[in-house]
Amino acid sequence: MFKEINQAINNQNYTLAKEILTQLATVEKDNLWIKYYEGLIIEKEGNLQEAEANYRQIIKDSIFPDYKLIKLIRDGIERIENTNKQEKKEVINEFKNIENAEDLAVLILQPVALEDKKVLAPKLAKIMNIDNYTATLQIPIRSWRLYKTGNLGELNYYQSELSKVEIPCFCHRIENINKIHVYQVKYILDDTSEVTIICQDETEKEKTLTFKWEEIDHKIQGLIPIFELTVHVDAKGKMEKKKSTLDYVQFYDLHLLSHNLILRFNDYFYKFEQGLNISHHEKTTKEKWNNLMSFFGEKIPNKPLWSDFTLFGEGVIQFPEMLQHIKSHVYLFHRQENLWDETFQLYSGLIFLESLSKL
Repeated sequence: MFKEINQAINNQNYTLAKEILTQLATVEKDNLWIKYYEGLIIEKEGNLQEAEANYRQIIKDSIFPDYKLIKLIRDGIERIENTNKQEKKEVINEFKNIENAEDLAVLILQPVALEDKKVLAPKLAKIMNIDNYTATLQIPIRSWRLYKTGNLGELNYYQSELSKVEIPCFCHRIENINKIHVYQVKYILDDTSEVTIICQDETEKEKTLTFKWEEIDHKIQGLIPIFELTVHVDAKGKMEKKKSTLDYVQFYDLHLLSHNLILRFNDYFYKFEQGLNISHHEKTTKEKWNNLMSFFGEKIPNKPLWSDFTLFGEGVIQFPEMLQHIKSHVYLFHRQENLWDETFQLYSGLIFLESLSKL
């Protein structure tokens, strides 16, 4: 009977093959060869995902393995995997033909509810060809996660595939982040009918800028660490140098999407003693900065505040080659070089671009 089934399948007469299998199943319903041929027909008809699942289930059910059967099943799984790889390659090649396909870009995973991780992890695992446990660890629940860097074409492919299975994500070019204008704010001059600030553009030229509080789209808050080398004595009494955090600098960005502009405040650069009387009477920089933050809270209370930079940055700092392509627009003196300046610009810039894409 199996010879007849084989012949029918080879002749692409799948209807006849199914009829013979149905007859056999009434007598030997637990025969794994019947299940194999059912999977083979499914594979030949083009439903590769179901066929692969069928093959793998047979292997699990094989208490006393028939090595000839197992060999045929493994060959079937290999055929399916090779077909999937070829199809994936062809689709990626199509994405490589999009505009700016070779440009450096980043793929960001957005956080999901904790209860959704178990459902989404197998989907991420299948698309990225990783195991379920690793996929579960990689799906964020608290903040954005930089998942992958590479050329725009390939990352757009992954974004498309992930979106199909409802894994929230997005992709942006580094060049677009570098195109955003970033002005360093020296002080707020006036706040009457409009806001007037004195700032410095990318060429360090002083500018006067006027806008309305209503034009602000987002507020971004973050701490950038300053490192230094310190000397420590280990357990054996030997002296060694370690990189330690000396201090943190407060940063606060205001996004004006309509101007393609980020206004950047920081407690190192801001001239608290000039302009609008916000923090003139406070003694410490910390007190003055807190007053400035309270001022923004009163003036723009209903605009989204993004403040999970550190959590995002701890993952991003693991991608130094990509970060070196970012113009940080952060002008701090670092005794020990690091890429946290670029990381903050990436964070703020991604929020800017993603918000702009939804307008």
